Amino acid sequence: MLPLQRWLSPDQAATYLRPYEGFRTRGSRMGMDVDPQVLAYGSDRSGAGMFTGGRVPSLALENPRGSTFIDGDLLVDGWLENLGGLVFVRGNLVAQTLYTSGYLVVLGELRVRRLFGEDEPYGTYIFGDAYVESAVFSHNHLFDVWGRAELGSVVHDESDGHEALRQRLVTWGMSPGSRWEDIQDDVRAGLRTLADRWGPLPEEWASRRYTLKPEETAEAERLQVLRPPILRPPILTELEEWLRSTELTQRQQLEELRARWLPRLGDAAVRPEAARLIRKAINSKKLAGERDALLKALE
Repeated sequence: MLPLQRWLSPDQAATYLRPYEGFRTRGSRMGMDVDPQVLAYGSDRSGAGMFTGGRVPSLALENPRGSTFIDGDLLVDGWLENLGGLVFVRGNLVAQTLYTSGYLVVLGELRVRRLFGEDEPYGTYIFGDAYVESAVFSHNHLFDVWGRAELGSVVHDESDGHEALRQRLVTWGMSPGSRWEDIQDDVRAGLRTLADRWGPLPEEWASRRYTLKPEETAEAERLQVLRPPILRPPILTELEEWLRSTELTQRQQLEELRARWLPRLGDAAVRPEAARLIRKAINSKKLAGERDALLKALE
């Protein structure tokens, strides 16, 4: 996964999305709008992880705990997959191949050679322009573009039928004998193979950068949501994420904190915030004495 900058509560995530004009308008292809509340709330009101954009070889956007906000352009030399996630890209999204079965919102432009969109609960929404050489949409996957849409050959299983979809996917590398229920896995494998065969992105694609509109920049600065975050030691981000996601009991967490984490928290600069994170996570009254003893060791 991309580097995590920080975790945003639902309210913080909503504030982060507020400046963007596109969230208050409807798309040009289907007239659909984007629901920022869905992105901000994430899974079970867990909020969103803010991840650093950049250029990567290939990427699976796997963040089962909440939404994924990508800060800036995301350039993927190979394959990109969004398996049911809630994803907002604050910039351009460029990849050789894209498989998405979730909610994908791109503030800038989308450029991919092959795009497979699966399922209808949310869909793919592009506030900028979309350039796709070949696209397949299955189970009524919604695809809306606010800017210019240059789509090459497009197949919809709802209008063109399953056989037309199958034949198109065979040209992408799927086995002709694949069972219908296995198609998703075969498509992902075929898109990965294509991306690996094509190699890095064309530099004309990779060199493009998204620039916020002046009104969006002004509003973001007013809300103080685009200022660079204060540099935070990675160990604190790692500790916070572990405390947030671990399925261990609080007693087991204390044991792990003593054995595995305490030796890693030797830097005096990180200890106060580490103590705050631990105090917040270990809140059982029965364990207060053991927790406080651990915190004493951090002083």
